[in-house]
Amino acid sequence: MRRASAKGRSAPSNVSFLPEAKTQPKPPRLVLRFAVYTALGLAIAAAGILVFVRQHAIAQAERAVTFHTSFVAESILGGRLRPSDLQRPVSKARRAQLDALFQRQVLVAGALRVQLYAPDGRITYSSDHSQIGSLARHPSAVRSALAGEQAHRVSPISLAGSEIKMMGAYAPVRLDGATPNGAFELDQDYAPIASAARRAFLPVAGVLEILLLGLYGSLFPLLRRVTRRLRSHVSEIEHQALHDSLTGLPNRDLFRERVAAALDETQSGIDGLIVMIFDLDHFKEINDTLGHQSGDHVLRLLAQRLRAVMRDSDTVARLGGDEFGVLAPGTADSDTALQLAARVQRSMERPFVVSGLTLEVEASIGIAVSPEHGDDVETLLRHADVAMYLSKETHHPELYDREHDHYSPDRLALVGELRRAIDEHELVVYYQPRVELSTGAARSVEALVRWNHPERGLLGSGAFLPLAQHTGVVRLITRYVLEAALAQCRAWRELGLDVNVGVNLFSRDLLDGGLPDEVGRLLAANGLEPRRLELEITEDTILADPARTAAILEQLGERGVALAIDDFGTGYSSLNYLKRLPVDVLKIDRSFVSRMEVDEDDAIIVRSTIELGHNLGLLVVAEGVENQETLVRLAELGCDTAQGYHLSRPVPADELTAWLLARAPRVVRMVEAEAR
Repeated sequence: MRRASAKGRSAPSNVSFLPEAKTQPKPPRLVLRFAVYTALGLAIAAAGILVFVRQHAIAQAERAVTFHTSFVAESILGGRLRPSDLQRPVSKARRAQLDALFQRQVLVAGALRVQLYAPDGRITYSSDHSQIGSLARHPSAVRSALAGEQAHRVSPISLAGSEIKMMGAYAPVRLDGATPNGAFELDQDYAPIASAARRAFLPVAGVLEILLLGLYGSLFPLLRRVTRRLRSHVSEIEHQALHDSLTGLPNRDLFRERVAAALDETQSGIDGLIVMIFDLDHFKEINDTLGHQSGDHVLRLLAQRLRAVMRDSDTVARLGGDEFGVLAPGTADSDTALQLAARVQRSMERPFVVSGLTLEVEASIGIAVSPEHGDDVETLLRHADVAMYLSKETHHPELYDREHDHYSPDRLALVGELRRAIDEHELVVYYQPRVELSTGAARSVEALVRWNHPERGLLGSGAFLPLAQHTGVVRLITRYVLEAALAQCRAWRELGLDVNVGVNLFSRDLLDGGLPDEVGRLLAANGLEPRRLELEITEDTILADPARTAAILEQLGERGVALAIDDFGTGYSSLNYLKRLPVDVLKIDRSFVSRMEVDEDDAIIVRSTIELGHNLGLLVVAEGVENQETLVRLAELGCDTAQGYHLSRPVPADELTAWLLARAPRVVRMVEAEAR
């Protein structure tokens, strides 16, 4: 676990960065929208209410006319009409009497016409004499009245040559009992009725409009406050979505957007840009020892220092955990990129004080330059990441180099074929001997895997192992090499050759709790003593999970398997592992051995390592011996064993078998001759 704390989002940054790569959507203009939508809603509601009020007023007026008609039928006509008036058309004399009655008491105040109906619906009397004897024009209304109910209808009529609107009200006429003897119709001018309805309607409508307008206006101050608060919240949410809450720096999403925006500008003719990705070395130890709060404090302090040393136009981002990114637009050469990396390193030179403790923090820095190393976001970030992992090995900032990119599409394709290659035994094991400088005997060999690819020919381990280490396939490769190497060791033993074999382990191997039992089974299956096997590990393989790794190495040591620290001198904590782990062999890294004849500092490192190993009771092996002078110098320094191209390249088992059988103590003679 390398990360200090999860990526967060919220606190603002006080660094001036590039403009946002994408314009964030503004909060909706709520006041305007509310004004429009509310006005429409209130208008519709008001219209509905007004229509209801108007219809209610009209209905009230019509009910008043209908009631008046019933009143006339009961109070005036009930005692004045004869049964014959409601059975057949009245005579001329009777018509004159009825005319006088209705003219005097009924046809007043807008009343236009009256009519009487027989039970069969025929008009027996009408103030419009032309209608007497005819059938009702509205029989349904007449039937309702004859059934004892009130009814009315509104219809246009022609009167004195003009078209007017008239309301006819119908009521039952009872002369001698509860059963209607006929029906009575009173027609009135509808204009006064409508006028009365309007008089009742207008005050209500005015009050309603005033109330609605007052409500409409009172909502605006409240809405303005809500809108301001909403805009503030939207702005805060946008910031949280694009910034890290712990450090206040832009997060990975915003960093990618700004790289994309900077690339768009470079395509417009502006100079290129630099993308840098780095993480903190051994940051997990701070978290594990002092706690995550202390680790978070270190990250906050580092963010402040980075802000101080970068230009306003640069972007500094926290990509997650202890990983940071830097974007420097307007520059695109390697020298400037390395100067930028040096500036980042200088920001860490001053120790960090946390909880009263002084901490030294260093970083592995990878750099990609556009357009040289890519012209799109994905490529630049990936190349910077590849360079960062190379920096972990070299311990200084690294520019992207295609030769060190193990993640090319070709290599990814190879990894996809590895399982098939293992099943079909396309992997072959080569062996490189280690020679004792005191006797010249080859007592041990290192097993190195190769791939006899059916289309690409023989591939070295560098073509596929770096990527395979990040997948479960590497466990299959380790098992494959162990089986082949131990079987070959048994074959050499049967030929009388006293040779041990060394096999490299990877991080995933040391995280597998079943590894000790697996090694034990393979040794037993080949009838070999555990000391015949030497397992080589590097510092990087231990760092994946030091506690779990140490437990597995302890189990292997207890079984009697030899353990070797490979590439010693290239890591920061090798001495610590020598003290804590059951190590038997110390292998000096080839980078020191190969230069010891031309670089006195490297020679001093080699000599000191030999002395250290011997003081700890370890066998010391020098890797990378490529000439006779280096071999002699190592012998003079007391190195135990040497390995390198000068002695033998890695070769197939049958070639090495012949080499071993023919091998005499020639190395000793060469060393002695050179000494003389």
